[in-house]
Amino acid sequence: MRKLFIICLLLSISQLYAQQTNVDVVIYGATPSGIFAAINAAREGHSVALVEEYKHIGGLMTGGLSFTDFRSLESLSGTFNEYRNRVLTYYKNKYGQNAKQIADSYQGVDAEPHVTLMIFKQLLAEQPSIRIFTQHRIVKATVAKNSQRISKIQSVTFTDLTNGQAVIMTGKVFIDATYEGDLAVAAGAEYRIGRESRNEYCERYAGHIFYKAGQILAEGTGEGDQKIQAYNFRVIMTDSAANRRMIEKPANYDRNEFLPIANVFANGKVQKIFTETPDGILRVQPLVNRKADINDIKNAPVRMSSLGKNYDYPNGSPEVRKRIIEQHREHILGMIYFLQNDESIPLAARKEALEWGLAKDEFADNDLFPYRLYIREARRIMGDVVFTERNVDQATNSIRSVLNPNAIAICDYSLNCHGVSAPGPIYADMTEGDFNYTPQPFQIPYGVMLPKKFDNLLVSVAISSSHVGFCGIRLEPTWSALGQAAGLAAHLSLKKGISVTKVNVAELQSGLIKKGAKIIYVSDVEAESPYFEAVQYYGSKGFFHDLYAPEDVNLIPLKVLKLQYRNASLYHNIDPEKSLDPALAARWIKKLPLKDQAPTTQFYQSKSWKRGEFLNALYAKNKS
Repeated sequence: MRKLFIICLLLSISQLYAQQTNVDVVIYGATPSGIFAAINAAREGHSVALVEEYKHIGGLMTGGLSFTDFRSLESLSGTFNEYRNRVLTYYKNKYGQNAKQIADSYQGVDAEPHVTLMIFKQLLAEQPSIRIFTQHRIVKATVAKNSQRISKIQSVTFTDLTNGQAVIMTGKVFIDATYEGDLAVAAGAEYRIGRESRNEYCERYAGHIFYKAGQILAEGTGEGDQKIQAYNFRVIMTDSAANRRMIEKPANYDRNEFLPIANVFANGKVQKIFTETPDGILRVQPLVNRKADINDIKNAPVRMSSLGKNYDYPNGSPEVRKRIIEQHREHILGMIYFLQNDESIPLAARKEALEWGLAKDEFADNDLFPYRLYIREARRIMGDVVFTERNVDQATNSIRSVLNPNAIAICDYSLNCHGVSAPGPIYADMTEGDFNYTPQPFQIPYGVMLPKKFDNLLVSVAISSSHVGFCGIRLEPTWSALGQAAGLAAHLSLKKGISVTKVNVAELQSGLIKKGAKIIYVSDVEAESPYFEAVQYYGSKGFFHDLYAPEDVNLIPLKVLKLQYRNASLYHNIDPEKSLDPALAARWIKKLPLKDQAPTTQFYQSKSWKRGEFLNALYAKNKS
């Protein structure tokens, strides 16, 4: 008791002398999601504290993950598009209009980490009301509860890791943009770690499963557990002799740990090491200037991910997390060193692998190694709305995914899990928990950012979801879109003096659309189009879900543009310049409120219309 009393006394004394910061919005986690939340709140006139535990801002996009995941460019929008357009401008100005670097950046998406860091800093510097605090780790959140037991965060205490000083930040709205949900958990929010059972949300890919060649095998039990998706670093490497440094033998290297890898070469399961195809060990994801984002290959016989070694990470102390991060670093560096140098690996494979080394012009202050471990999944902060596999189901009699009227972001990617454990060693033939299912582009509702029983807290990364659902939205462009929505939701809360749970979703949607953000996937109307606002508004009302009759749909494989990148999803175009025929006009009019249907029918009959023109006219009448 005496020791506890002394600790509490010292903490109280330290807070008396703590640095105090008071702003409108406090954001913990300078991930892309946190950065875009800060920018959007600041642009609306609010003061923002953007707080980050690490030395560098940008999360994974500046810390190794540069080949970010999505399928079609048509799914990207809002502030994320501002970012990638600036990347394109940078490469055009530096290398020329027709330079190879522009093509290799894939429309500004696949930028080098140091370029992304530069662009993020530029975007933030343009908003003088944003204050950035790096190397600040959360200690506690001070919370008050009303008579209904609804929590309201009063302040958050951080430790400045450079000097040990306490820093107290007070705010009116708080946003958790960390990969781990650390702010929400410090405030007492409900959360989950691991997998639900198959029965809880009726999800095919839930629980303990074995998945291979597109099929769930009978061996899986479907029971839930605390296991989480595997982590790895995304190592930036190059085959440029002038810009590479070869990986040296790690200090704790143990050859015996990696010797079983030789077996996969001996039995013919693998011939190559670095490959863009899924038949190797290390996936080469090309970037600019002969660099590549080297990633884990799902269900490969040898894994870059350390399956099962991350279970203690989500709830781990800083010391536990540091240990797990270091274990992953040692595993990856040791494995690459073994593959490039050990005589048990065939000479041809070794020679090919020795073409690759760490890029000298990335992460210079971290021995050329990425700053951040790829946290694919940690805690999920639970709310009354839970994103599950059901949110990506195909709508009845439609090619589209189910309609969500409260959508504030979209995503075009698979429900994708790299597995949680192996039935044997890390070189086993099949990974437990691995799955991949590709739905049509889908919507994400506002409610997933609202933790249960909180008045002024938004969560834009560790959202309310099932394990399976989270595996579909765990992508930087998607988290970025959620961050933009969180920043604007914070603005509406502050503007109206209301809880974030009381924000009018229709007003939030309108604000997002005006800023070029998408709330529904339409493949042929971008933000630059004069039809964009009307198309997004009426698309979210279901106008396009029955645009194509099921009997007229003939799906074919999408054209591969670059690894997982594809052309636009089929039957998601609306042809805005096409004449609006009476049958489609009648279907659209029936979706309007009953009182508006007769006058709108007369309005339609007054002239000949193009689809986009009619939607614009309806939108103008609706706003007036």
